[in-house]
Amino acid sequence: MSFPEDLLKELLRRWHMVKKYHENYLKHLESREYDKASEDLWGIVNNLASMLSLLLRGKPIGKHDELRKFVNELISLKGDIRLKELLLACERLHANFFHNFMDEQQFEEHRVKAEELISILEKCIDEELRKYGITI
Repeated sequence: MSFPEDLLKELLRRWHMVKKYHENYLKHLESREYDKASEDLWGIVNNLASMLSLLLRGKPIGKHDELRKFVNELISLKGDIRLKELLLACERLHANFFHNFMDEQQFEEHRVKAEELISILEKCIDEELRKYGITI
């Protein structure tokens, strides 16, 4: 099976964005800037979900509501109801960027869930790409 070059370029562009968000996340985490680290996690989740959406549906996620719908599709596809809870934690982190309402303990609880969702999305992307003999 051949893999469309334009799709690969878009996936790689988003993968580089994920890596940049991750770099920033680690910096903000170390400096205890939890509001900024929250938005970095949201950026990682959003881009990974868009990558997976490109692979499964042929289009990225453009709006917040589309992300929710896509996660519901993933729940049906993967049978993992935890995804909804993990996404809710990420949405709270996204709100934390704007309102900076989380204390360190709250941030930590949500951060762990966001990192779990990130891991799941990365695994799904990897599985899809391996079907084409591609690794990133």
